[in-house]
Amino acid sequence: MKLISLKSQQWEQYRRPILNFVKRYESCGLKSNYSWLFQLKKHHLNRPGTSIQLAFWEGKIIGVAAVSDYGTTQSTFIIAPKFFKTQVPVNLHTSLIDELGVCYTKVPYDDQQRIKFALQAGLVCFAYLKADQDEIYLWFGGGHWHTTDITEKEA
Repeated sequence: MKLISLKSQQWEQYRRPILNFVKRYESCGLKSNYSWLFQLKKHHLNRPGTSIQLAFWEGKIIGVAAVSDYGTTQSTFIIAPKFFKTQVPVNLHTSLIDELGVCYTKVPYDDQQRIKFALQAGLVCFAYLKADQDEIYLWFGGGHWHTTDITEKEA
């Protein structure tokens, strides 16, 4: 497995393969991750707290991790089902934390596998959010995280 951190000059080269991968494997019925990535421009990758990590196996994308504002406004972790029970999700989380210094993500409270990967990557669950339609999410932070980064925005 090979991990790369996407730079702004690489965005046009990888944009279409990333969008195809997300469209194929995104589990969210709203396609919100696809919409966000579709609207993302290369200059956005230069903003502090914005990063895209790609995992490759034999030249093919097997995982995408993308965050904006350190994950407080957008965080996406999509893994090809064949590789979901490997260390790919943990490695993507760890890679984001190494690059940004801090990373946040929301995980549905009933998604045991994603919670497990977040904890294995060193993230800490510190808050929960009750969203529309009675959906409950857990907030995880890794690196130099602080609860006020999230709770002030949620208030």
